[in-house]
Amino acid sequence: MLNTGRPSFWRGRDPRTKWLIFILFLVSIYIVPSWEWMLGATLLGLVIAITARAPLGWLALMLLIHTPTILALVVIPALGSDFALNAEFEFGLRISLGWVAAILIGVGLFSTMEVDELVEGLQGVGVPQRFAFLVGYAFVLIYLSVSDLTKVIESTRLKGIDITIRKPLTFLRNVPRLFIPALLTIVRRGGSMTAALETRGFEAVPTAQKRKPMPVIDLCLLALSLATVLVALIFRMYPVLQQG
Repeated sequence: MLNTGRPSFWRGRDPRTKWLIFILFLVSIYIVPSWEWMLGATLLGLVIAITARAPLGWLALMLLIHTPTILALVVIPALGSDFALNAEFEFGLRISLGWVAAILIGVGLFSTMEVDELVEGLQGVGVPQRFAFLVGYAFVLIYLSVSDLTKVIESTRLKGIDITIRKPLTFLRNVPRLFIPALLTIVRRGGSMTAALETRGFEAVPTAQKRKPMPVIDLCLLALSLATVLVALIFRMYPVLQQG
């Protein structure tokens, strides 16, 4: 699963801290004034991923999924004959860097939490418990779906159906054959997954007594994250205020 179990600085942090840092960063994507800021955030995300000892496989997969966005917003316009470093290109560059940073930060932080910690962290920041339960369910379902899809691919290979991206045309022709067995496998898991998560207490409504106060280091990390977002907002709004 995404959680590697490796000891790291971030593993000892409160789940609420990790969720709030990630949410604050998502907000900052649309607040920071320039792509240079987002480049700094991407470097920070790289530091978080390294210090969290994030799984390289998941990082590679998520970045691969994001590749079409980078190509459409940055690479293709940059290779065009009429390329200019204008506001439209800078916006695309900022968004692309932002989502790369989000992947680095998200995978880095989430890889240090068990599924129940993900759910408890969301509940701890005020997210309704049923929605938090769905998020935990989704994380488990994504992992198991990838695992099931791998097994289905292996079984189709034993039947003589080659599923490999080294042969693009053959790959596209044979992929539809995976849909039905993969879908049936995933659907069959639904009931057992729900029962298992409920057994672990994921639907129990948290009480104030269950929530421990955040450690000082977590509070410092949150304060630093919030201050960074506020500074970015000030820099973003300063030209507007000057014009007014």
